Amino acid sequence: MSSMPGSAILEEGFERLEELLREQRSLYIELDALVARQRLAVQQADVNDLMAASGREREIVEAIRSIDLRRVELARAIGAEIGMKSEQPLALSDLLDYSGPRRSALVAIADELRKLVVTVKAASGVVRVATESLSRHMQGIVQTVEAGFNNAGVYERAGRIANGSPWQTAIDIRS
Repeated sequence: MSSMPGSAILEEGFERLEELLREQRSLYIELDALVARQRLAVQQADVNDLMAASGREREIVEAIRSIDLRRVELARAIGAEIGMKSEQPLALSDLLDYSGPRRSALVAIADELRKLVVTVKAASGVVRVATESLSRHMQGIVQTVEAGFNNAGVYERAGRIANGSPWQTAIDIRS
């Protein structure tokens, strides 16, 4: 472990880095719960809840992106303070040797955050696939119903069944 005189700037930087990681962790926990809510909404074909959960998901993802940008800038500032210059964003592992007493907390939060990211990514992928599948299924049903109405005994001059103008239809899949 490298030792460097503890400066107030470094201590404050690592304290703020820990806070940012904790914020991200709490947002990923909320995101994980939202993905479960989305899965249930798809299973129950509750479009309103799915839309509400998706809206909140976008807000959380934007908050995570904002925190991540701040984390990258903070890591760059900490790196500059300890004399690290890099064109690429510094990773937490690059800075841990200088984090002093915060090291174990930073490692624990980062590990938990990594696990949450993997869990949320996998779960949201499943929900995305299920939502796309449900959407394609519903489009197929609507097309079948429209085709049935559009081709109901209407013939062209040549004797072929004519495609009528499309009907505007909706099906309540909850009833």
